[in-house]
Amino acid sequence: MGNIENDEKGFTCECGLRNEYPSYVQDHWSVKLIYSCSCQRQYILYKGTVTKTSRGTPEVADDEGFGD
Repeated sequence: MGNIENDEKGFTCECGLRNEYPSYVQDHWSVKLIYSCSCQRQYILYKGTVTKTSRGTPEVADDEGFGD
């Protein structure tokens, strides 16, 4: 897995595509958010950390799903 570069405005997917966060992300910083890149990779954003997930990860219960 390649490095995931992120900052307070967005992150760069493993595919190289820059993903800007929607405006509500800062207001939900302490909630686990699911993001799906247009390349179909899925990530969890939580308190400024971006982690790649495997599909169908059930442990994310309080997601606000964005990027779809």
